[in-house]
Amino acid sequence: MFGRIFLYNFKAIIRNKYMVGWNFLFPIVLATVFYLGFGNLIKDDPDNFDTTEVGYVNTNQEDSSFETVLEELTKATDDNVAVLSLHKYDSKEKALKAMTSEDVFGFYVESSDGIETIVPKNGYHATIMNQIVREYENKKGVIESIAADHPENIEKAMDMVTENLSVMSEYDFGNNTSPYVQYFFALIAMSSLFSSWISTAILEGLCANMTEQGKRFECSPTSKLMAIVSGICSAIVLQAISNAVVVVYVQKILKINLGAPIWNIILITTLGSALGVSAGVLIGSFIKNQHLLIVVPLCFTMICSFFSGLMWHQIKQYVETICPIFNRLNPAALLVDCLYTRATYGKTTMYYQDITIMSCMVVGCLIISAFLLRRRKYVSL
Repeated sequence: MFGRIFLYNFKAIIRNKYMVGWNFLFPIVLATVFYLGFGNLIKDDPDNFDTTEVGYVNTNQEDSSFETVLEELTKATDDNVAVLSLHKYDSKEKALKAMTSEDVFGFYVESSDGIETIVPKNGYHATIMNQIVREYENKKGVIESIAADHPENIEKAMDMVTENLSVMSEYDFGNNTSPYVQYFFALIAMSSLFSSWISTAILEGLCANMTEQGKRFECSPTSKLMAIVSGICSAIVLQAISNAVVVVYVQKILKINLGAPIWNIILITTLGSALGVSAGVLIGSFIKNQHLLIVVPLCFTMICSFFSGLMWHQIKQYVETICPIFNRLNPAALLVDCLYTRATYGKTTMYYQDITIMSCMVVGCLIISAFLLRRRKYVSL
């Protein structure tokens, strides 16, 4: 019975052109408008980190620990940008030719005399290449000195040298996220809260004081709890699909890097979908006017989206300085903050705090709604 009601609710939602247009098409159209407005500002942001294309020439004809370090730096972690893209050459002449004819910025030449860094000009790419050599030579010198003077402490020296690497691996700070990406996060948050319309529409067909369909449902032997739960599940599934389509469209079609693994973003937006649906159920359990079931969710969505930074990305920071508790109660601001934190700083305490607050909101809204709906009675049908 649950599966049949779930399927019927899912079909009813899909056949509603009004909801499909706003929940599926409008976020994609708005994402396209954002891209046309400042998509190049995101891609060409000077604060964004780009992989450095480097060449490497080894004239020692033997295995090199420095080459191993370079290969490690070419590995991207957790969908973040790799530090280097390594190109190996047989001779210095070939590397010079590649630097002029290809996209290789500079190259290293390792010989018995040491490591030579060749770059065409100064800049942050050149700074990165020089810093890699300095760090490598410093740590290599420390280990060689300890191995010569105190070989019994070589293991402690290795642990000391690799300590910074382990800290960086544990706290993965991701990419430098452009402030304009927040508009796309706010767009995803708005799309998630649009699901409040779906849940109010479902409740409209279950309440006898609103529609003729509600009267027929109240007279049927179907469990009200099962019908509401199946309706909520179908709404969450549909909105989760809608959000996933928007995320894939932004990342794969518009080529806007959101700064986090796509599966992680989809999981967060699925939680946002559940939050929007539960908020809609709570609104529907309070309101008994059929017309207000459209107006109130719309006002709720747009007000929350405005204060999350959809129209002005600095409004959320402004609210944080004046009334930070409002950002903790605004579901759209929570979702934007969760996505931005994950993209910029990784899975930090703030990230898990936002996840916890949103989960508590979902549970709280559903509990209050269940209490209100189970006590709703009618004089006659």
